[in-house]
Amino acid sequence: MTDIPLKPKNETFTDKQWQAVFDTGDNLLISASAGSGKTTVLVRRVIEKLKSGSNIDELLIVTFTEAAAREMKERIQSSLQDAINKESQQARRNHFVKQLSLLPRAHISTLHAFCLTVIRRFYFLIDLDPVFRMLTDNTERILLKEEVWEELRDEYFEASDQEFYQLAENFSSDRSDDGFTDLIMSLYNFARANPDSTTWLNQLVQSYDTTHGLAGNQMYQTQVKPLVLANLQTAIGQLQAALQVAQSLESMEKAVVVVANDLEQANRLYAYIKEDNVEQVYAQLTSFDFKRYPTYKKEEEKELSKQFIKPRRDHAKELIKDSETFFAQPPEKMLELMEQAKPLVKKMSEVTLSFIDRYQKRKQAKGVLDFNDLEHYALDILQANGEGSEASSYYRDRFEEVLVDEYQDTNRLQEAILFWIRKPDPAQGNLFMVGDVKQSIYAFRLADPTLFVDKYLAFAQQNGGRRIILAENFRSRKEVLHFTNLVFEQLMDEKVGQIPYDEAAQLVPGFSDFPESDAFNTELLLYEKEVEEDPTVVDDKTEGELYLVALKIKELVENKFMIYDKRAKEKRPVTYNDIVLLTPTRKNNLVIMDIFKQFQIPLEVNDAQNYFQASEIQIMISLLEIIDNPYQDIPLVAVLRSPIVGLNEEELTKIRLAKKNDDYYKAFLAYLSEDDELASRLRTFNEQLELWRTLARRRSLSELIWSIYQETAYLDYVIGLPSGRQRHANLVALAHRAETYEKSSFRGLYQFIRFIEKMQEKDKDLAEPLALTQENAVKVMTIHASKGLEFPVVFLLDMTKQFNYSDFSTRYIFEERLGAGIQYIDQAQVRYDTLPYQAIKQQRIQKMLSEEMRKLYVALTRAEQKLYLVGSYKTKEEALKNWQQALDQENLVLDPALRLKGKGNLMDWVGMTLMRHPDMQKVFAEAKDSKKVLDHPAHFEIHWVNQAQLQKELNKPKTSVAEDFSLSTSEKTEIDDLQQRLDFVYPLEKSTKTTSYQSVSEMKRLYNDPDDQQLNRISWQSNIEQQQAQHYRYVTQDLAKPKFMQADRIDPTTVGSATHSLLQLIPLTTLPTFDSIQEKLRQLVNNHQIEKQVAEKIDLTAILWFFQTELGKEILKKPQLVHREQPFSMLKDARDVFLDFHEADAELLIHGIVDGFIEYEDHVILYDFKTDAVYNEISRQQFIAKYQGQLRLYRQALEQALNKPVQHTFLVLLNSKENIELFTE
Repeated sequence: MTDIPLKPKNETFTDKQWQAVFDTGDNLLISASAGSGKTTVLVRRVIEKLKSGSNIDELLIVTFTEAAAREMKERIQSSLQDAINKESQQARRNHFVKQLSLLPRAHISTLHAFCLTVIRRFYFLIDLDPVFRMLTDNTERILLKEEVWEELRDEYFEASDQEFYQLAENFSSDRSDDGFTDLIMSLYNFARANPDSTTWLNQLVQSYDTTHGLAGNQMYQTQVKPLVLANLQTAIGQLQAALQVAQSLESMEKAVVVVANDLEQANRLYAYIKEDNVEQVYAQLTSFDFKRYPTYKKEEEKELSKQFIKPRRDHAKELIKDSETFFAQPPEKMLELMEQAKPLVKKMSEVTLSFIDRYQKRKQAKGVLDFNDLEHYALDILQANGEGSEASSYYRDRFEEVLVDEYQDTNRLQEAILFWIRKPDPAQGNLFMVGDVKQSIYAFRLADPTLFVDKYLAFAQQNGGRRIILAENFRSRKEVLHFTNLVFEQLMDEKVGQIPYDEAAQLVPGFSDFPESDAFNTELLLYEKEVEEDPTVVDDKTEGELYLVALKIKELVENKFMIYDKRAKEKRPVTYNDIVLLTPTRKNNLVIMDIFKQFQIPLEVNDAQNYFQASEIQIMISLLEIIDNPYQDIPLVAVLRSPIVGLNEEELTKIRLAKKNDDYYKAFLAYLSEDDELASRLRTFNEQLELWRTLARRRSLSELIWSIYQETAYLDYVIGLPSGRQRHANLVALAHRAETYEKSSFRGLYQFIRFIEKMQEKDKDLAEPLALTQENAVKVMTIHASKGLEFPVVFLLDMTKQFNYSDFSTRYIFEERLGAGIQYIDQAQVRYDTLPYQAIKQQRIQKMLSEEMRKLYVALTRAEQKLYLVGSYKTKEEALKNWQQALDQENLVLDPALRLKGKGNLMDWVGMTLMRHPDMQKVFAEAKDSKKVLDHPAHFEIHWVNQAQLQKELNKPKTSVAEDFSLSTSEKTEIDDLQQRLDFVYPLEKSTKTTSYQSVSEMKRLYNDPDDQQLNRISWQSNIEQQQAQHYRYVTQDLAKPKFMQADRIDPTTVGSATHSLLQLIPLTTLPTFDSIQEKLRQLVNNHQIEKQVAEKIDLTAILWFFQTELGKEILKKPQLVHREQPFSMLKDARDVFLDFHEADAELLIHGIVDGFIEYEDHVILYDFKTDAVYNEISRQQFIAKYQGQLRLYRQALEQALNKPVQHTFLVLLNSKENIELFTE
């Protein structure tokens, strides 16, 4: 440690920041908490080194992203220019000028970029061809991997390698071998993140060693045993607490007996685990007897049971059942499974090594390197078989210091590279690492936070270096920081979070200019969802939460909530631009956009939806598909309907009718010979399509796309749409992606389309265009995207979203240190978890939860001034049940088992940390019974809003923001002029409110007198209210109710639709029986075409009855003449529908589906099924009247289409088992 200069009195840096700037002589780890100014410290350290005489090209500065590298260069440049302006000594000025000239060549970059520099300079040390290009395009990389893998896989299959066959069968399904491919690709990615991929892969089989029995297996001793012991310790503690409560009342003797029995068994199990008596452990777990808890009627006993005894006992039961997962089989069976899995693991490693070798050789043959190669080749160059090379010596001598930003996101391969660059002698340590392990959230990039943690703990003892902790936060108000400390001092430690949140890690307020106010306490917005979710719509709870957030944002902006402006150094009203919505994933972004649009809240959404779901991209892909092959109905209709051609439904129907029973493209070609305006437009488009098809064969793919943009002016068109700039960026990205695609060895439109299809199947994006900003809009982004950013007001959404365990449901699982765990499938196709699989799975789950905790830390620390946490529970009682388990905790840090319990979520974590705070006693009376009451400066508020309260808020009339403004005379004149324009009555107004498309199911409701032989017309004006209430499509009115307000029980319409689906699929070649109908229904349920609950409501006896009637027998007699579920379209004059609609040439396109008809040579029999309940003769007559108008439309449509009369029309009432013939007069 060198002497640190005295800090001037006017210096704004804290003592710790000052030390971080000037301390040298050791490897240094700067643990910089959120908002502590780490980048400022890093830049200042560089500038001070330059001031002391160092040169900028003698420093290696490693950043996590290229953007961070650019920012670092810009800040150093600015600081140098400032130093030049202030420096009076010419020699020092010249030195600073020299540094500016060296800056473009300085080693300030990502580690990948530095590795490329190493390879360019020392390629000859590993006999690498210096002529190569970077495989930067993800498209080409994926396709090249697939090509190599398919070749290697086929060779193994052709060689009749039985172990390979068994491996493939173990990980493939009966439909494809995609699972097997995913296994090898996943293992490849894991192996390549290791400095020595070969050794790591070859050691995987060691975890399956059974030489010393189950208790002697290393995986059991280091992973399984500690975890089970920890679970049992917590379970015993919960049972002891429950027993103590039960013993407080003599009348609860039965409960005492039950809980004491549980406790005795748990203690016995704990002893067996400690003794490594695995046989007894298995026996005890499989025979563990949880007695039935007694029922109490007295209020005091019921409350004690409900609030204190049963929740603790349930938690203990859950922990003990979790331990059972490790002992699902007897110990001898577990050993047998490991022996059977061992050859599969060995072959899996062999195949992956073969793939690595083949893939590397293929890339060498093509003269390409990918990013992973950069790190591995650089390490090979530097380490020279573990002894260090001339390249290592060169860089160790060249670099005075190696500075690493975001060190917590480094992986083991990158750590090995840094080892061969830094000084080898710890006494001359020149490695300066800056980061915050509490913000390590990049496990999906295989970042290893334990590298940071190991140094953090070791350097605290000055073992190998020193650590400096920057705890002062210059970003946030004390209210945000105190709340964050309250949460994480109870949640985060070495077990969950991977670092202790001790006094040294506490966030300390560092910005003192915030004015004092009670308005900035953190608030929890909780939606109490009283009804079950409707599985057929977007998540109901999500909509409820978002309506709460939208209302709160409106309230903040319209009531001018005051925040402090750091730049202006004064208070001002909050704007939309000050607010961010942080989300765990992008899944709900489209819902957010929809709801905020209703409130007219401007949004800027970072990656609002999957790239392929953007309408402009879907249209372009459809156009490319028909350029490749026009005989594709869906893409062709999509293009014709799109703005590129601009046809409406009526025109599309006319084309369809040109060749009703042929491909749509043939109908399209047939219509070209017509002599009307539509045919003229189609001929123009067809000529253009043929030109593009010719161009696709002769020119590059990107040239084709740009030609389309130019000739259709599509780029200009999308600019004028909402989010036009983003749409424009999407289309440009598609052209660029096509260009990079063709730089690979893959060519052609057909291959490009196939590639896109694969990307869509794997749910991957083709491109990620840059987000485009708006001046004043609420920002929406993921927690990952928010890292490094700050916002005055933060809403953290969807906090009751369950943690995602889907990654742990595959047949394999990997971990950097523990290796590979697999499931074994025996000859009977029974799947078993091996011990390594279970152990690694639990370790990965713990690491996943640790990262979720760190994501929560990142989210909370984005807030400068006001923090809102948003979630939902069915009831307050559900939240209390989840949170109150913390009340038994006597230690500050909550028990690991509470933090690691399954099916958890972020809000449950936060809720548990709040239960022991005095503020919680205002919310839950039970909080008064906490064993430990926290004396903490944090304060918070919890707001519960139930469905009725939310609906009441949504129903309040909206006031115009314009009412708040006073207008000048000139502005009033402009408004009067505008008002005259707005008051203009368009003569064809009714046409604008009447869509040209109607379904029969909508039209049937319009008929006042269904017995009239002509279509009865309805008063357009008189039925507006009715239409609005029923949300008819043909009149545009106010928004519908939120979906979360809609009922979710199985309604008769759903059962009716399912009945129609079943009737459509029953074979007509044989007489249906009850068993055959039931079997067909079972198939539909198994194929997820009908929900099981709905299937149970279908009356199968009514269907059997129908086929025994005369009409049913006629259908079975001539099944070849029967048409079922036949769609039709027909044009009707709008004046035939609406009484007071007088505009000529206004037609409606009416669409419907006929349940069935029998088509004879000279006539037709029409029938339609109905499942409505008919209770008496009155309701029967009303029912017939209700549907006559609909059946009359069906008759007219069939007679027009078939040019045959409909002689008989039957209404089949399945509920009352009647066939009623209509129109018999």
